[in-house]
Amino acid sequence: MRSFLFGLSLAGLSLSQSALAIGYWGDYSATLWNTPSEYFTPQDWEMFEGTLRKTLDSAPDGQANAWSNPTSKASGEFTVLKSIQKNDRDCREVKIIASAGGLRRVTGIAFCKEDDNSWKAIPGKGRKK
Repeated sequence: MRSFLFGLSLAGLSLSQSALAIGYWGDYSATLWNTPSEYFTPQDWEMFEGTLRKTLDSAPDGQANAWSNPTSKASGEFTVLKSIQKNDRDCREVKIIASAGGLRRVTGIAFCKEDDNSWKAIPGKGRKK
C-alpha cells in the first residue's frame, strides 16, 4: 500500500489536467517520480481513470479490468480484491497494475464511495487523513 501512495498517487506536482479532474486520491500528496504514471499521456490518464471508475462502480470481486493504449504503449489493470462496508459506506479494495515508460508497478489501495457517488481513496494503516 505504501508504495502506491508514493508511486501512483495523482496529487503530485507533474499531473495532467485529466488526472486532476478525478477526486479519487483525496489528500495524498506523493509525487509520480520513477513510476509508470510519470510517463502517462493525457489519453493514458483518460483510459486509466475510466477503467478505474468502471471497476469501482460495477466490477464483481475478482474480475480484472484492463486498459491499453497502443499509441503510447502504456497499460494497466484493476481488480477488486474485496468489497466491504466501512462507516456505512461502500468500499472496495483494488489491486492496481500500471505499465509505461519501461516501468511496471503493482500495488493496491482502498476506495470508499462518497455521498455524491464519487470514489475517494482512503488512508491505509498508519497514514494521516
